[in-house]
Amino acid sequence: MRACRMFAALLLAAGLVAVPAGPAAAEEPVRAEAESLPVASSTAPVEAQSNCCGVAWSAGRQLWLRATRAGDSVTVTLPSVPAGQYDIGGVLTRAADYGTLRFAVDGVAVGQLFDGYAPTVRRAEAVPLGSASLTAGTHRLTVTVTGRSASSTGFLAGLDTVTLRRVGPPASVTTTPYETVGETPARGPLTRVYDPGVGEASAWYYNDHTIVRDQRTGLWHVFAVTHAEPGAPQDERSFGHATAPTPTGPWTKQRPVLVADPGAGERWIWAPHVVYDRGVYHMYYAAGSPDYANYRMHLATSTDLFTWTRSPANPLFTDGWEGRDPMVTRVGDRWVMYYTATSDPQGGNHVVAYRTSTDLRTWGARGVAYASPHTGRAAGQTESPFVLRRGEWWYLFVCCDGTDYGAAYRRTAVYRSRDPLRFEGAERVTVIDAHAAEVVVDGDDWYLSHAGWGQGGLWLAPLNWATGVVARGYTVHTGFLRADVRTWPHTRIAALAVDPAGAGAHRPALDSSHRGTAPYLAVGRFDVTDRAGPPARVDVSADGSRINLVGIRMGDEPVTADWLLTVALRWSGPSLQSDVSWSVDGPTTAPVWEAAFNVDGALPTVGDPAVGARPTGDVTGMPTWTMATGPGLSLVAAHRWASAWRGDNTWYDAGHSMAAWQPLWRAGGTSWLPGRYPGGTWRFAASAAARDTAFADTVHAALNAVP
Repeated sequence: MRACRMFAALLLAAGLVAVPAGPAAAEEPVRAEAESLPVASSTAPVEAQSNCCGVAWSAGRQLWLRATRAGDSVTVTLPSVPAGQYDIGGVLTRAADYGTLRFAVDGVAVGQLFDGYAPTVRRAEAVPLGSASLTAGTHRLTVTVTGRSASSTGFLAGLDTVTLRRVGPPASVTTTPYETVGETPARGPLTRVYDPGVGEASAWYYNDHTIVRDQRTGLWHVFAVTHAEPGAPQDERSFGHATAPTPTGPWTKQRPVLVADPGAGERWIWAPHVVYDRGVYHMYYAAGSPDYANYRMHLATSTDLFTWTRSPANPLFTDGWEGRDPMVTRVGDRWVMYYTATSDPQGGNHVVAYRTSTDLRTWGARGVAYASPHTGRAAGQTESPFVLRRGEWWYLFVCCDGTDYGAAYRRTAVYRSRDPLRFEGAERVTVIDAHAAEVVVDGDDWYLSHAGWGQGGLWLAPLNWATGVVARGYTVHTGFLRADVRTWPHTRIAALAVDPAGAGAHRPALDSSHRGTAPYLAVGRFDVTDRAGPPARVDVSADGSRINLVGIRMGDEPVTADWLLTVALRWSGPSLQSDVSWSVDGPTTAPVWEAAFNVDGALPTVGDPAVGARPTGDVTGMPTWTMATGPGLSLVAAHRWASAWRGDNTWYDAGHSMAAWQPLWRAGGTSWLPGRYPGGTWRFAASAAARDTAFADTVHAALNAVP
């Protein structure tokens, strides 16, 4: 990799790599002796240290910050420069008692962390400090000691020279904060309205259920999976039935309906859902058997809600793993059935699948409305889907939110989307304390139900709709790109659209169809266990070209990330540069399997220099670039060589055109010592040609050029 980088630099120097000239092509960089720069402020002693310890600095001296703790800093005034986009570099010093450094220009971070530790004193040549769009005049560079490596004995810092290389005109960018306000549901106090154990010799439970009103008599009916406690899903062979004058009761037990019929392919039956159409009630339910990859979706019909007849069309279709928990609603001129399954019938990502029908008997091909990033079989994060419309929005209620099923059992996540068939990438607006939740509407009254193993029966709570903030973030706009940088409730690039011509005709290049574009952790196993939460602070440069998201909490772990996004110049217009830095403040709750930066493409194919269309799977190490591509567009994510503290693996997801760059990747996990870790630099740039490898190589070479 070092040889590749050196070769690329030689090609650039020789003019053999076609980087079209910008305004600064013929300009000499501005180079300053750091010890001669005026010191604007400092929290620790600063001096011009003369050559020592076998090292000769430029002009015989260096700027020496005699820091004694993390947080010490020095701010110096840079030489006056013309307006432009600048790559900033430096010659620094490493030694056994030197700390880890972070750099900022005019108060907003640039670039990556620099680890100043080395067993002996030495100069570090041509260190990239970052990129910044500067106005004409002077600016201030701040060097902050963020901590020290485990091997270092001190917090000192040394800066020999600073170089500012103008690479083009100033970035022309509009960065605007936004706050999206919308309706979100909230559950009121739960009241137990029905106990199925009354009259039985022992406690019984209700689980997945449906509540429906008789259109003729006005009587309410509930049908539910039922059994004596404790939970025995493969012995659930009938549906409990009760009736009431109102949803809140009083409920009267009725005879069970639809006892499982092995001759009809029903070893056990689960999750009834009832809809009404033109005088007929249609009950959909899952017919289970040991063939978990081919669960049968069955239908029974009734005209009075007491007597049910199985449909001769059964099975309507089969799906797995445990394709179950149907819910049917009307969308325009068709019916849509949502149900839980996995991305492959043998297992995979938990999904909310859907099929459509015009007659409630014949159902079309499977689509996926929502895919959880978590994988497995059986119980997962897409149980009991329930979809409803309110105004212009569709809301998906889905259980059970989290990876610890016991803790997640009563966590129903709610997503909202303007498209009832696409909730991938939708914002999770709230999480409600309920299991197998159904929404019941009685006139002006809205209710949320709750039931399950060990829950003591059927519960109901008022469902209130309140207007509040559902998302916060920043829009970043140039003629070449438009980005949605989300900062709440989770931090990510929610969308990135690009136009290589710079005319503002942006096409989607990144989205949030799966994991999103953001750092993440996998603790205790592979896959996302800890998403990027909101940052503790957001710093935005005066011109809007740099957004530094500081102190992003990673789930419930003692780990945070700083994520710097820079509108960085390229020869045909601005690109977007990403710098991630990790901070570990204590032992994690389990060994760390992944510390990664995920790139979620919106184009059909993902690949790298070696393979144009990568299949889903792992590739050892990190490539020079990955590329999401399709007809007439390539989005390159070029990597700065050795910008991360390690480079273990890259994982590709072909189905989502996704690449996860994984500096830390360890089957079985590893302990992650407290400290500050450079997490890697990537630059996103776009070409108007499919699979444009020459363009990708040029972006990589430019990113790795000596500053």
